[in-house]
Amino acid sequence: MPVFDMTAHNFLENDAFDVFSFGRPPVSIAIITAIKGLTFEEAYQNAEDHEVEDLLIRLIQFNDLIVAKRAAGRARDMDDIENLTGES
Repeated sequence: MPVFDMTAHNFLENDAFDVFSFGRPPVSIAIITAIKGLTFEEAYQNAEDHEVEDLLIRLIQFNDLIVAKRAAGRARDMDDIENLTGES
């Protein structure tokens, strides 16, 4: 969802929107409010902290990323799984 549609209601309560993107590739971030195949608690507990240029970033754990991509089932997610794991 474009940032201009980000309202408190859309961010917190509207199930139709689960990704909010900021910036343009290759310099962009996405805030994901729901992940298919995982609960927030599972994803947060397994997430890993990484330091990048003196900035601490919490990232989804690799295996959880694969679970989420499999659950999403989109062609681009299947392609990502193949590229990340070598699975076809």
